[in-house]
Amino acid sequence: MRVILSAGKRIYFTLLASSFMFPISAFAQCVENENCAALGYDSTTACDNGIKCPFGEYWACPEPAKPEGAILGQCTGYAKNCKIGQILNIDGSCSDYRVSGVEPVGIVVYIGENGCGQALALEGLGNFYWSTESVKIPDLPNYSSEPTNDFDSCENTKTVIDYSYKQYGDYASNYYPAFWEVYNYAPSTMPETKGKWCLPAGGVLNSINQNKTAIDQSLTRINKENIGNNSWWSSSEYGSTTGWAWRLSLSNSNFYADGKHTYSSIRPIIKF
Repeated sequence: MRVILSAGKRIYFTLLASSFMFPISAFAQCVENENCAALGYDSTTACDNGIKCPFGEYWACPEPAKPEGAILGQCTGYAKNCKIGQILNIDGSCSDYRVSGVEPVGIVVYIGENGCGQALALEGLGNFYWSTESVKIPDLPNYSSEPTNDFDSCENTKTVIDYSYKQYGDYASNYYPAFWEVYNYAPSTMPETKGKWCLPAGGVLNSINQNKTAIDQSLTRINKENIGNNSWWSSSEYGSTTGWAWRLSLSNSNFYADGKHTYSSIRPIIKF
């Protein structure tokens, strides 16, 4: 089969294709259905602002714009461009020093192999119970030894938040105050981040210990609260009556299982 397009139609198709930077060659020739993908039509489902292959079910779809910085509260992989100890800024960028006109949000304390990062809040929130009841949280992993491999800060936090709300509704924060305090936290410069902050998992606290010098250095540069020697709650659970707490003592990091009804400091993290 051969299709001949008029000059006007060829111009229209060419302009339409070029405006999206889509395949142009397919408009100038007749192709079999299975060859559409070879000509640049690589989507098998329809998409917004896409162009369908004239002779098949394939679509050419515009590439999504790549973020210039991280999206706070969401993993975009941007953290691979950052270093632990750097300042995470309100625009999602990372820097060694304060950037004029750009507000700092946190300090980078963990970067995963997938380019997902976690940044520590610039302030602690005080002392709270992990929980006021002795319950094994469904779907929350238990760690019988130091939870240095647990980096799921926000997954842990969401699990506890969801469980407690299903059990106690608007009174949930009375039963799991540490988790609800970080969940309801947002710095005054970014109120839209409320609900995106999390209680750090054990592995993230361990990363903070390993990189304390660089983290404290950045906190000092922007005149914010250093790590200190307080005992901190992690979001990692030991069992029904105990959670994992963390204490920095001189150069050593000490994890210990503590009663959930014990007061310990909390300091949120945010994904980016």
